[in-house]
Amino acid sequence: MPIRRAAFSPVEAAELAEYFQVLGNAGCDVLVVDGSPDLVVEQHRQAWTLFCRHEQVDRSFGYLNDKVNAIHTGVGLASFGKIILADDDIRYTRTQIDRVCELLDEFEVVRPQNFLWPLPWWARMEAARMLINRATLRIADYPGTCAFRRATMLRVGHYDGDVLFDNEEIIRHFARGEAAIRYATNLFVRKRPPNFQKWIEQRPRQAYEDFGLRAKTAFFFSLPLLAMLFILAAGWEAIMLFTTVLIVTAIALAAAGRRRGTAAQYFPWSVCLFAPLWMVERALSTYWAIYWWLTRGGYPFGDKILSKGIGRDWVSGGKIASASVARQSNE
Repeated sequence: MPIRRAAFSPVEAAELAEYFQVLGNAGCDVLVVDGSPDLVVEQHRQAWTLFCRHEQVDRSFGYLNDKVNAIHTGVGLASFGKIILADDDIRYTRTQIDRVCELLDEFEVVRPQNFLWPLPWWARMEAARMLINRATLRIADYPGTCAFRRATMLRVGHYDGDVLFDNEEIIRHFARGEAAIRYATNLFVRKRPPNFQKWIEQRPRQAYEDFGLRAKTAFFFSLPLLAMLFILAAGWEAIMLFTTVLIVTAIALAAAGRRRGTAAQYFPWSVCLFAPLWMVERALSTYWAIYWWLTRGGYPFGDKILSKGIGRDWVSGGKIASASVARQSNE
């Protein structure tokens, strides 16, 4: 688990210690790779020394995204052949760990799906986004976790570590490296939602990550412009019709994602009603991300500026991934 904190939180450290105990009881060797400032690293070490292996990031890898440096540090230090990589907001159960390890007997890479719990209102917007992705993408939503064989990572080599969207970049790198990937779209692993302040901070970042997806960015960029155009050209009746179509489409897409596989067990129906709010938020966040691009040349990530949302394997790896999911669906 890669982690980076600007300040030490005793409450969070205690909660994570309990989680590490759960993982340890499930037979895992828990390895935390810490990119925090030295003082925070020491505080984490004191809090977790009984529950995990705690190491600092080896920055000799030299990637702008320090999380990627942490991942390669962890792969180098891992003592087992099967690795589950998870962000610090992911919470596996023992049953899920056992299932992932079973799948790694057959496949080289396993890509589960996330669901959010608990669900404050801003998390419901994020959950709606997950469902829209699940409805529109063969590979479903982008999770904050994956699992792979250590030997496979060593075989395919390093992925692009200078991008913001590293969670999916690693999967597409595996795909380009011809790894056997299981897109476990019905293996749902819980993700804890961020607090409200963190969620606000993430808005322009998620929009910036999509800049390489030009059609998607253009769509959200155009929504406010289209709304103003309808008002100027045809008055308020036209904007009401435009808004109604947008609301109905967003809810219908989220509902379709909820119907796919077993998602309904993890996403309450009410989440779908937040889909129009997410579309409005993403449109506004696109302009916010453009501001960062114009003023800073990229998005601030720690003490660095990252100019790329997606990396070199995104397009070709995505095509391979989509074809792989289509084959798995037909099996």
